[in-house]
Amino acid sequence: MSCWMEEMEVDETMKVAFVVQRYGLEVNGGAELLCRQVAERMAKYWNVEVLTTCAIDYMTWQNEYPPGPTVVNGVAVQRFPVDVPRDVIAFNRLSASVLAGGAGRDAELRWLKAQGPFSSALLEYLRRHYQTYALFIFYTYLYASTSFGLPLVADRSILVPMAHDEPPIYLEIFRDLFCLPKALIFNTTEEQGFVNQCFGTQRILQDVVGVGIEAPSDVRAERFLAQHGRDLEEREFILYVGRVDVSKGCRQLCSHFMRFQEDVPEHPLKLVLLGAQAMEIPRHPDILSLGFVSDQEKCDAMAAAQVVMLPSPYESLSIVALEAWQLGKPVLANGTCAVLQGQCKRSNGGLWYENYAEFRETLSLLLRESWLRERLGASGRSFIQCCYNWAAIEAKYLRLVNLAAEEEAGRLP
Repeated sequence: MSCWMEEMEVDETMKVAFVVQRYGLEVNGGAELLCRQVAERMAKYWNVEVLTTCAIDYMTWQNEYPPGPTVVNGVAVQRFPVDVPRDVIAFNRLSASVLAGGAGRDAELRWLKAQGPFSSALLEYLRRHYQTYALFIFYTYLYASTSFGLPLVADRSILVPMAHDEPPIYLEIFRDLFCLPKALIFNTTEEQGFVNQCFGTQRILQDVVGVGIEAPSDVRAERFLAQHGRDLEEREFILYVGRVDVSKGCRQLCSHFMRFQEDVPEHPLKLVLLGAQAMEIPRHPDILSLGFVSDQEKCDAMAAAQVVMLPSPYESLSIVALEAWQLGKPVLANGTCAVLQGQCKRSNGGLWYENYAEFRETLSLLLRESWLRERLGASGRSFIQCCYNWAAIEAKYLRLVNLAAEEEAGRLP
């Protein structure tokens, strides 16, 4: 569909709900951050309310926030308790069985409820307040808040699927979900093509929108180096930002890095991991895990790093790549992920690898050639300024929501 950039009228009487599995300043998941950024931006145009759960931790869905209404960065939020926290061991056992295929619809539904976060209070709210909102915008197809919630308000819904080629998306329970909403909002052309091919959704109102990226106001590499200089031992470092998780490619990243240290001793290097830890990190003198840090420290670390690493095999959009390019930093991505490879190609802001040999050669090249790092970083920054500015993103959301609302009201021919 076309790139909509025309001026749109503000309708502060239009009540729009953003529905997402967890929401808050302490939540650092990519989908949740995208939802929060868009909700805060679009509150200028509509009467926005976020409907979410009381959970912070995606592994357990333990209720941590108090239920009820609150305000986060000026946006109204309603939180609902999760019925039962996830039993991680039982869920992993069930996942192994269901994702192997052939388990049947009933088993898949049990998996989806166990996957969570399942909040009967949130679902009952959607049933009772269906008429209150002009539209409901759901973030991510994968979680129970969307899979059970969207069908309750389907003819007033928009789905931001955050979809990629991963085992759960091929389950029977998701076959109908993508065809239910009035509109689909994608983050990349690769995601759009994948969903349309898998689910035959070409005729549904849709657009590739993405997210806006702003330049941080105060970024200083030297501040990060001064804070962590003793741990870094005056060495250059590569940086990973995000949930430190096997599913995000972090185990393979650590393995590749340790092997690289043995194979390429002429590049003494550190690997710095920023983000909540959801896996055991190998004990290695050159791997430094700092846990969850502030946005300021994250940006300082990116500015100080030689290369920002994107090891995930499953992504619908890498916001970390966009943030790195905004700061003029190159990325090195897992090329088995079509989305990451596509982002690198369109931006000319990074290289990619599909196995250890390619990891070794591309990383060696980036560490050896400072001019290449600078050129890739500069290309990435130009790409962000052109394609990921908030004015364009807001205009696309406004146009798509208005069209979906008009269609639902029967005003379109």
